[in-house]
Amino acid sequence: MIETGRYLIGVAGASGFGSKSTADEVTENCDLRSTTAIITGATSGIGAETARVLAKRGARLVFPARNVKAAEEAKGRIVSEFPEAEIVVMELDLSSISSVRGFVAGFESLHLPLNLLINNAGRLAHEHAISEDGIEMTFATNYLGHFLLTNLLLKKMIQTAEETGVQGRIVNVTSGIHGWFSGDLIEYLRQISQPKCQFDATRAYALSKLANVLHTKELSSRLQKIGANVTVNCVHPGVVKTRLTRDREGLLTDLVFFLTSKLLKTVPQAAATTCYVATNPRLMNVSGKYFTDCNETTPSGLGSNSSEATKLWAASEILVTQHSKTGFDPLS
Repeated sequence: MIETGRYLIGVAGASGFGSKSTADEVTENCDLRSTTAIITGATSGIGAETARVLAKRGARLVFPARNVKAAEEAKGRIVSEFPEAEIVVMELDLSSISSVRGFVAGFESLHLPLNLLINNAGRLAHEHAISEDGIEMTFATNYLGHFLLTNLLLKKMIQTAEETGVQGRIVNVTSGIHGWFSGDLIEYLRQISQPKCQFDATRAYALSKLANVLHTKELSSRLQKIGANVTVNCVHPGVVKTRLTRDREGLLTDLVFFLTSKLLKTVPQAAATTCYVATNPRLMNVSGKYFTDCNETTPSGLGSNSSEATKLWAASEILVTQHSKTGFDPLS
């Protein structure tokens, strides 16, 4: 009850920011003119606001997008506000392993540095679907595509940090809903990656967001072991009405958001935690942590489980290399 009251009022935490802080406010003193950032899901909602604010602070941006037209329009809106902004639009379908590999090859051909990677894109698929690689679509888009994208870009990020002396940062956008998942991660993913299954869209979404948290934990451990000057953290942006609900727009969705409006954040408020974790100098060398309302907090018990994080990583490595369109068996 006390925490809910602090949230509603917007009481600042140890960082000096809270639930009512905006992305503009948390980056007020940032100079990002030497920063190159890749932001997935930058065409609308939280991602678009994150991109707008980073561009405002001088960052060069790369927009990977499945819908290139929407990405060009998002770029146009930012450039109209900040004419000197440098934004590169590239095609990427996160649900496709081959598309992720193609995007990374294209990015490397640009010979740009990479200081910041924000894995923001997400979807909540209410209808059961399987990706071209044989993986349930929500998991493939929200987690597995980002897992592969991050791994393929790590070499460039580590190299950039070595050459510039500036610590690289990876930000995984998750959700508090990750705590709703319980059970065997791999077994449930195996079940929902079958053509016919008992499909619960909310549980599948929770699984994908839990995977983001576990990815952060395991990747942080691996980066520290090799002495890389790159950190990774994950953030819960808060509850906000964005196009994540696009599959269920209508009277019922609008009614639910109206009834919970006092708990909703504005998009600028929802983008604040991502921008804070991506840019604030106080987070130098902070890695493997979970943030909400611009302050470090604790993920679910399962999200804090190191053995589960290691298990998921091993399965993910198999999934991005097996290219199975006929069946799902990550532990074979």
